[in-house]
Amino acid sequence: MLEKSVLAGFDADQQELLQLTWTLINAIQTGDTEVYALLTSDELSCYEDVCDHRIDGLAFHTSLIQQMAGSDTQPVRFDMLSPRVQVYANTAIVCYTRLITFNNAGKPHWQSYNESRVFVRFAGEEGTRHWKMVHFHRSPV
Repeated sequence: MLEKSVLAGFDADQQELLQLTWTLINAIQTGDTEVYALLTSDELSCYEDVCDHRIDGLAFHTSLIQQMAGSDTQPVRFDMLSPRVQVYANTAIVCYTRLITFNNAGKPHWQSYNESRVFVRFAGEEGTRHWKMVHFHRSPV
């Protein structure tokens, strides 16, 4: 969960989107492909540093998350720095810098990325509405 201090100053929709983003990132870090898939559109598109081209579809990411979960270089924590949330009706953009901490032979090592995630609020069962990530962009800092 995000610390309350990170959520301060954001309205209820913005707080929900920040928590959702944190849950997605945590699913990536812990290898939880079920949670990641539940919160992500099957039609996901992205640009990230692992490929020079746009990547479409959820399968690439769930496979990558599973591979990372078995890696010896798992992060020990992540932080969302300077988050910004923009909501436009049923579309939202969450952008931030993700600071990832690794344990390198007992010494901390950091990597940081600028990330933007685009969400759309879809109608669900019994009139409920829920956000799903439809696109993201990740660039190393």
